[in-house]
Amino acid sequence: MYFTNIRLHPIMLPIIIYLIATAQLAHYSIIFGSLLIHELGHITAAKWTGLKMTSCTILPYGGEIKIKNLYLAPPHQQWLIAIAGPLATSILYLGAQFFDFPGQAFFNQVQLTILALNLLPILPLDGGQALRSIIPKRHHHTHLAISICASTLLILVTYNQPHLTFIFAFIAFQNIRSWQYRKYEEAYYKIVTKQLTLP
Repeated sequence: MYFTNIRLHPIMLPIIIYLIATAQLAHYSIIFGSLLIHELGHITAAKWTGLKMTSCTILPYGGEIKIKNLYLAPPHQQWLIAIAGPLATSILYLGAQFFDFPGQAFFNQVQLTILALNLLPILPLDGGQALRSIIPKRHHHTHLAISICASTLLILVTYNQPHLTFIFAFIAFQNIRSWQYRKYEEAYYKIVTKQLTLP
């Protein structure tokens, strides 16, 4: 049931084409499998807390999971769901260290990259989502603004690493889009919470 709601974001297409063109299908399989395990961590946590996942989109740094009424869930549940992805990646990485297999160096690099990226405290990464769940709602716009600045700065810092520059440019784009729609999201949140509190 959950697997039918998992899809690849169109931005993954050029990455796949590049890996195919350079005969790195094995690398693609490792990257995709690692991202899938990462997202399954989020999905498992969401199911455990009783929340319903509506879709999961695989992105270069992890994924974007849409969970029905996640913003209405208690902060500790939001935090748990956010941190479950990095936890799954950590378990995958640590478990792999007990085995010796071809491509292990690349496998380890992929896990550590996914983990390092997602622990950054900027949106929409897992570290940013975990931080967002525990800070007061009145500071959410400030957190989003800082995320825009941080992701833009990281584009400049990683200019000599095109794959990271590409990822941070995509993250900055997502944050800017969220900033543009912040008032609509806030209005929707107020409407839903008002409806839920009506007798």
